[in-house]
Amino acid sequence: HINMVTVDEYKEIYSDLVRKETMLIQPFQKNVVDKGEVAYMIFDGKYTHAVLKTAKQGEFRVQDDFGGTVKEYTPSPEEIRFAEHAAKQCTPLPVYARVDVITDNEEKLAVTEMELIEPELWFRFHPEAADRFANAIFKTF
Repeated sequence: HINMVTVDEYKEIYSDLVRKETMLIQPFQKNVVDKGEVAYMIFDGKYTHAVLKTAKQGEFRVQDDFGGTVKEYTPSPEEIRFAEHAAKQCTPLPVYARVDVITDNEEKLAVTEMELIEPELWFRFHPEAADRFANAIFKTF
């Protein structure tokens, strides 16, 4: 629950920030800390591999810049369908997409972001995906 004293303490700072900056405020998703975030690599609309990104102790950001770790992840068929479906909502279908997904506070799958211009696709965890990626690119020519 929100501590109203804390909210009141920061009300002036918040008011000043919203006058000067564009912001997105969203509820904290506890499962980012408890379970991590899964990145699904989708090439030509089809899943190839996934990694689990987890935050270091005391941190909520999963990126390695903040001490997060990455390891191979084996998703369920439901998770794969979810990630593929998310990528297929783009028109035109992207040659590749990295679909980052969490389990939200209601224990449902939720897309946190979709990377369509992303250099980190973790081919080191699934080298054969590089061929799928190359074939997807080749099909566009």
